[in-house]
Amino acid sequence: MKNFISLMFLMVSLQVAAINVTTPIRTTHVGPNLNKNYDAEESAVAFNVQDNEYLIVFEGTDSITGAGASIQTAVEIYAQRINASTNAPIAGLIKVSAMGPSGDTKYDARKPDIAYNPQTNEYMVVWYGDTNSVSGANTVEGEFEIWGRRINAGNGQFIGAQFKISDMGPTANRSYDAIDPAIAYNEINNNFMVVWRGEDGSLANAIGEFEIYGQQLNSNGSQIGSNDFKISSMGIDGQAIYDAYSPAIAYNKTNNEFMVVWYGDNNTNGHVSGEFEIYGQRLNGSSGAEVGTNDFQISETGVPGFATRSAQFPSVAWNGVDNQYLVVWSADPATGVYVGNEFEIFGQTLAANGGEIGEDDFAISHIGPAGNNNFDAFRPNIKYLKQSQEYLVAYRADTGVDGEFEIFMQRLDAKTQVRLGQTSQRLSHAGPDGLLTFDARRVDLGYNSNSGEVLVLWEQEDDNSSQVLGELEIYASTVSPSDFTIDYTASGSWFDTNRSGEGYILEMLPNNGVLMMWFTYLPNQAEQAWLIGTGTYKDNRIILENVQITSGGVFGPTFDPAAVQRQVWGDISFEFDGCNSGTINYNALSSSYGDGDHVTTRLTSLSGANCTTHAQSTDVLDGISGAWYDPSHDGEGWFLEYLGNNNVLMYWFSYDNQGNQKWMLDVGTIDDNHLITFANISQKNGTFFGDNFNPDNVNNIDWGTMQMQINDCNSLSVSYDSIIGIYGQGALNASKIVGIDQIECGL
Repeated sequence: MKNFISLMFLMVSLQVAAINVTTPIRTTHVGPNLNKNYDAEESAVAFNVQDNEYLIVFEGTDSITGAGASIQTAVEIYAQRINASTNAPIAGLIKVSAMGPSGDTKYDARKPDIAYNPQTNEYMVVWYGDTNSVSGANTVEGEFEIWGRRINAGNGQFIGAQFKISDMGPTANRSYDAIDPAIAYNEINNNFMVVWRGEDGSLANAIGEFEIYGQQLNSNGSQIGSNDFKISSMGIDGQAIYDAYSPAIAYNKTNNEFMVVWYGDNNTNGHVSGEFEIYGQRLNGSSGAEVGTNDFQISETGVPGFATRSAQFPSVAWNGVDNQYLVVWSADPATGVYVGNEFEIFGQTLAANGGEIGEDDFAISHIGPAGNNNFDAFRPNIKYLKQSQEYLVAYRADTGVDGEFEIFMQRLDAKTQVRLGQTSQRLSHAGPDGLLTFDARRVDLGYNSNSGEVLVLWEQEDDNSSQVLGELEIYASTVSPSDFTIDYTASGSWFDTNRSGEGYILEMLPNNGVLMMWFTYLPNQAEQAWLIGTGTYKDNRIILENVQITSGGVFGPTFDPAAVQRQVWGDISFEFDGCNSGTINYNALSSSYGDGDHVTTRLTSLSGANCTTHAQSTDVLDGISGAWYDPSHDGEGWFLEYLGNNNVLMYWFSYDNQGNQKWMLDVGTIDDNHLITFANISQKNGTFFGDNFNPDNVNNIDWGTMQMQINDCNSLSVSYDSIIGIYGQGALNASKIVGIDQIECGL
């Protein structure tokens, strides 16, 4: 029995994933292969719930046949139907826009967005472009306006002609533009809201003052409500030094409102021209009228008044279960652990009324070492996943090689915003690794409400038999949550097989509660530390907010509960893809601990808690599993795991004589008189928390012995004898704090 613990810590490593991510596939084929003059860029996607399809829209250059040869077209908007079960294309490309005469490259269509109408089973596609050939539009080359077109979702056929949505400035005047549209569907009123960045006015020449504008559309595309109403008011009217950029929009069905967000520079709250922050505005879903605070500020990047810091490119999603929004953006705050020009993805939860909830401007991505501005994260996109109640945030970032940009994602629990799964999980593989000449960028997300999956889209260059450097096409990967569900049988010890010498104890409690201990080490000393947290579990997920670390207790008879100091350490999540494997993600408040993720493998199963069979045990000793403490020593205690066959795994979480955390462990045996003997208790040290952990440096220190007499289901008499002088001998009386859900005590 002496080497039992060591043997358990040397289990074979398992490959695990709490979610399923498919290998990226190329979804578009624009123009001839191996020709970088033809591209697909700026994709957007919507899901068709009736036919279980996606429609991808993008700007692209294709080829047409003219004078007996293939020639390149102008940039137009194209669409591709995608089977949501297989990600395979359905039929061929659909050319959505027709800007200017065919083959005339002076006219373009750019940056489409798309929304799906389930009541009529059709899509509404919007974009910005210039043309002189649309009847009744009276526009000229270089005059960019917002355009739209309806598409039958069942067969991909057009419903009517393309139509103009915006009217920026005087007719036939290229000095005024509307660009960067975004669209959302209103389920209650069966209409759409389109927002864009534009400059308006009546002067012959625009002054370059860009604001966010909006237009409501009926389901048939006709305009309703105020024409081109202004949403944002950045700075002083009539001054071009203040602008609004890159609008995004989400619809709130509960309140029948839209939330519009953008980034801009304003002259409020001590801010100056060129200092970009994220702003928002609520709009009434029926009338389009502004609701609540005008142009309320969401982000605060760095110190107000410094134009060298910026927050840019927001995205927003509505959580219908909690009636909240999550806004995400990229920023370089240059505060805390960050330095100037170090961009990461940040987020802010908003109540339905726009009020901020929870942590202010919390970090979502972790690209490269903190404090290193060679690595960045940009242009996030977010979706709320109702079935799994989480957010998925995808973004462009470089890590490992400065300037080699790929697509990454981070999943967040929707209720708590605690990170799930891997930290900054990579999705794309543009070209050979290590070469910064190949790029992946501009991500969009489509949510399959039938399956709970997310289709992640981006554009990338590649180096293969059909694509060359500089030739951009749209790629896609599907992310789907695990269908595994945890329960009380997740109770036991877990560890990362690459980190033998530390681990986690999970005790699944009644009413979906969880008690966790993490036995580990300090980040800056090769000495022990331990973390304790309580939380909840649902589906395959455990969330532990405000996990604590303690100090100040003194081992032995002089222990004073009042001297124990408890400090919030951070947040932790566990996700499981089966009975014996999962992922832990942690995010500490202290930069010395940092954040990260580990693959977890089951170390122990409790008697009476078999995950595979859920068979009930008849062993009367099952009920000793749980957390125990001496009420006069609140702040230290034991975790007991009854493994069956009279074997008990014991962890003792305590302190030394200087108030430093210590933990001891051993496997003991129970005799016929219900006396547990632990004959080979050990301590460990020699390594560090986090990236500096080295299992080869873990030292095993003999500590001594202990006996626990089981008096009844809730009482133990404890005596110990340590061979380390500072611990000595003593006796304690233990009471059970909590037991494992659905495991009964038969004593």
